[in-house]
Amino acid sequence: MPDILIINGSARLSGDTQKFISKLTEGVDFDQLNLAEHYCLPYNYDNQYPPEDQFDRFAKEILYHKHLIFATPVYWYSMSGRMKNFFDRLTDWVTLNKEVGRNLKGKTMKLIAVGTDGELPDGFVTPFFMTANYMEMVFRGHQYFNSNMELPEQELALIRKSFFSFITEKPSIEGNNNP
Repeated sequence: MPDILIINGSARLSGDTQKFISKLTEGVDFDQLNLAEHYCLPYNYDNQYPPEDQFDRFAKEILYHKHLIFATPVYWYSMSGRMKNFFDRLTDWVTLNKEVGRNLKGKTMKLIAVGTDGELPDGFVTPFFMTANYMEMVFRGHQYFNSNMELPEQELALIRKSFFSFITEKPSIEGNNNP
């Protein structure tokens, strides 16, 4: 089983986010979880979910991997609704299923964001970085792709090498990288 799990929060399985995931991960061994393919209700304070809710399945998948990469389109200056729903449900792992939440400690997290603006909006990375800190994960940065710009293969190769350099680095919770 690969050490890397990519969690894709796009509503379109063959959209721009997937296109950039595919470009970036060429030659990299990874598993992928597409949130659009799973039924996951929004968080509720009563913690009552129907049996068809699949959020607990995510826990099992996530715990098998050392490195988590969240990939999301930029929707209205923020992560996708599916991704936000997923992050809200992490509350279940710090209140109900604490064993899962504790097992996130020390895992590395990275972010792939895809949008049409020249750069990421201010504060976009903050929920990812702060969630990693809260869950005692190690945030290793992000990569933004502007889907309106063509990316030369040479530049992509440099981005790929830099993006995956975190795998060979020693994780340090105290040395959590800033966004």
